Amino acid sequence: MKKPIIGITCSMEYDDFQRKVPTVYSFDYLKKSYYGAVIEAGGVPILLPNLEKLNLIDQILPLVDGLLISGGEDLDPAFYGEKKRFSNVKIRKERDKFELALVKKAFLKKIPILGICRGSQLINVAFGGSLYQDLKQNKIFLNHTLKGSAIYGRKHSLKIMPKSKLFSILKKEKIQVNTSHHQMVKKLAKGFFVSAVSEKDGVIEGIESQNANYLIGVQWHPEMMAEEKSSKFLFHSFISAAKKFSQKKNK
Repeated sequence: MKKPIIGITCSMEYDDFQRKVPTVYSFDYLKKSYYGAVIEAGGVPILLPNLEKLNLIDQILPLVDGLLISGGEDLDPAFYGEKKRFSNVKIRKERDKFELALVKKAFLKKIPILGICRGSQLINVAFGGSLYQDLKQNKIFLNHTLKGSAIYGRKHSLKIMPKSKLFSILKKEKIQVNTSHHQMVKKLAKGFFVSAVSEKDGVIEGIESQNANYLIGVQWHPEMMAEEKSSKFLFHSFISAAKKFSQKKNK
């Protein structure tokens, strides 16, 4: 049986001559852990560059059976009606425009979508939700950042909503997840519901659409804890949804 093709979005970096090692040209990039998890679960990854010509999305989408919206930089608050309030909000507006258009068009075509960290936040904004620009905006929020660690080693407990699709995938009401984010969902998009929250401070860690077969966002990084059952279950469910979509598409 043909393996499903999974389009994965990329982070982007501008040219920067002020760096210790200058980046002369702007570039897109992706951590190997994302496409490694897709391959391990039975999919074939292709990387999607941050295109400025959004009309090309119409030619990209027929090529893929699923979309993985990866983590990375912060969303421009302008896309949810706010001005930038914090200096640590790092914006890549070109990426925002591309991914917002990509997700909206993929939704209309019923393509399975999984959003990770920033990807979950972007899905929420794409359908009318908003974000906390920084965890400092709410005093009850604990520190969900890495504190300088690059191995995603810090973890916290997560509560999974029993009636959610996420619960049907993970088969647990509580799991331990890694944490690496300073932004999070504020106002939930219409047509979505919360599927998981951080147990200690109530930060929204999972969202899913009420109107799509597979449109899930998770705030943690399952690709960085790929050896754990919860991550394997999540990626396998995503690839399974992409297989079903591919079979319908090719009938």
